[in-house]
Amino acid sequence: MSSSANTSEKIIIISPAFPYRGGIAATTDRLAKEYTNRGEEVEIWTYKMLYPKVIFPGKSQYLDLTKHKAPEGITIHRKISSVNPFNWIKVGRQLKKANAKKVIIRYWLPFLGPCLGSIVRFAKNSKTKFVGLIDNVSPHESRFGDKSLSKYFYKKLDGFLVMSKKGIQELQDKFQIKNKITYSPHPLFDIYGKPMDKTEACAQLSLDPNLNYILSFGLVRKYKGVDLLIKAFKDFSAIHPNHRLLIVGECYDDWSNYQTVIDELNLNEKIIRFDLFIPDNEVKFYFSAADFLALTYRTATQSGVTQIAYSMELPILVTNVGDLATMVKDGIVGRVVPPGNNDAIIDAMAQMSTPNQLEAYKKGITLEKKRFEWSVLCDNLDQL
Repeated sequence: MSSSANTSEKIIIISPAFPYRGGIAATTDRLAKEYTNRGEEVEIWTYKMLYPKVIFPGKSQYLDLTKHKAPEGITIHRKISSVNPFNWIKVGRQLKKANAKKVIIRYWLPFLGPCLGSIVRFAKNSKTKFVGLIDNVSPHESRFGDKSLSKYFYKKLDGFLVMSKKGIQELQDKFQIKNKITYSPHPLFDIYGKPMDKTEACAQLSLDPNLNYILSFGLVRKYKGVDLLIKAFKDFSAIHPNHRLLIVGECYDDWSNYQTVIDELNLNEKIIRFDLFIPDNEVKFYFSAADFLALTYRTATQSGVTQIAYSMELPILVTNVGDLATMVKDGIVGRVVPPGNNDAIIDAMAQMSTPNQLEAYKKGITLEKKRFEWSVLCDNLDQL
């Protein structure tokens, strides 16, 4: 087969990928692997500069390369600068010459609209289909100009895959999108290994295995409602003194605001804080040590953290925002409660502290997680 024939069948994914850290990068690597396993020729074109330091709130954009290795069998090119228009033209022209059958572009932040929209503009050709894999149609925390920036990008695309059903209506109503939109739930985070024995996991984290743990996992941001969980945990722990709350992940807000709540509620002995980005090979420790995951979001579209819990067969408590109630079936794999309802959160935590109920939820997870296979996402992308 000629090289030109090979290139015509290529799939190119534009997204953060290794060595960038975070859920989008990790799942992009996993998506590329799934397509490779299906016999496709795949390349990832990632960023050589993603966030300027002045706008990045975390400690680092990159993985610790002493703890992470590049994914095997995946071709990753670092090409894109998010802030250099000359680079956008160059990458767009390179993409046009690549003549791939499909370009899949991960999108979650209006800041990237000009960059990605311009790349597609200069890459357009008669053979390549440009598809948006949209994590968030609109950002969780809106800013002036968000709609215009995203609209510039969206209007360049041939099709869309959204991971929240709300995203379909939002694209059609807010952005007047007429091209095909399909929905597919966020697939499993099955890259962190299998769950392990609780005692062993607790030993890795220097935790007492005789205590019970509720897990809050992921970046701490206002819309995720960690402060609401802390307040509910106060009343819950008064009745369930053997439980501890694990808050795991970097804070992208001012942690002092959360610490003030903890101090005022006298919870310092009951809340255990892990203020760090968790390496891939350590994620399973936290999910294996915990009894259940609690995500008391104020707002959401969907959550990759629930998909780690599915992979680790850990019961889940979520608030009924975005697509979380679709992803977490109430009474089957955990509990769904109204957002911001302190009493409902407390009641759900109490119900989920029952060992028999937790076992029932775990059995439900083994059946429900089949909905989130990676093959489902690829099949839906192939329809676009």
